[in-house]
Amino acid sequence: MMKNSVTPHEAAEIIRQHDNFLVVTHENPDGDALGSAFALLNFLHDNGKMAEALLPEELPEKYRTFASSDCRTEMTLSDLATFDCVIMLDIPNAKRAALSHIDFNGIPLPVMNIDHHPDNVFYAKWNLVDPQAAATADILFTVFRSGKGAKISARTAELLLLGIVMDTGGFRFDNTSPKVLRHAAEILELKADYHKIIKQMFFSNPLPQQQFQAELQLHHLRTAFNGRFAWFFIPPELVRKYNVDMRNTEGLIEALRAIRGTEIVAIIQPAEQGFKLSLRSKSPCFSVGAIARKLNGGGHEMAAGGLIKASCLENAEKILLTHVERELNAI
Repeated sequence: MMKNSVTPHEAAEIIRQHDNFLVVTHENPDGDALGSAFALLNFLHDNGKMAEALLPEELPEKYRTFASSDCRTEMTLSDLATFDCVIMLDIPNAKRAALSHIDFNGIPLPVMNIDHHPDNVFYAKWNLVDPQAAATADILFTVFRSGKGAKISARTAELLLLGIVMDTGGFRFDNTSPKVLRHAAEILELKADYHKIIKQMFFSNPLPQQQFQAELQLHHLRTAFNGRFAWFFIPPELVRKYNVDMRNTEGLIEALRAIRGTEIVAIIQPAEQGFKLSLRSKSPCFSVGAIARKLNGGGHEMAAGGLIKASCLENAEKILLTHVERELNAI
């Protein structure tokens, strides 16, 4: 264990010793990032602490039901002086944090890093990093349970479950372990509303979003390597046609992973410096994390993202195909 690593029990003790927290998560936050942030906020408030969360942007619509009121999207270095501890959630490196506009080395506060990404660089004073955990929310649950006399309310439990459900794909993904299923059962016993989460996350898409996905699959699905690789390019004009907020399409890539015979799947979207890339693998044999790390990104071995710096889509796809082919032929 690295000298700046801490256990869940030690993390709980650090929380007990501080009074006013800033909770931070990563850019383009997903369900685990948001569920973890809101769960921690609620837990801290329930246990007599003061806390606020810094989000990189306004929330996607589907998460607003679960949001805490103690969130902001802007912060200056002087604002940090009102807190006595920063907790970074689901962030493998400080460059991905909502605090990225502030020099991380200039933060005048102790920082705790709680995460489950395998490429976490242990950047904080205290690091609780467990790559075997299904979600950061799962790690938080172990921290909350470790606090002597700490209260875990039904609301906190629901938010923890939100993070776990979204990072396991509703317990469909390969990171669904016996441990996380046991934790989920314990969280349900704390009165988390599982059915509310499933309905809101998986069965509440607006009709235009469904039509967008249908047209995307019909006209913009591409395959290579005898169907072992499949990808979408998402044209901006299609997004405009259906007025889709892409932040609400978190599970879109699963439509590709559901295709029989695919091993690696991807979504490509235009970005400021090239093309944003989301990647998923259906087997631990193929590491999309390795591909992403070569393409200005990172993440888990079976779920990752990056940025292809190319002047046009044709070049971006050629670059991606080269890396995917190399990975598919590695075994």
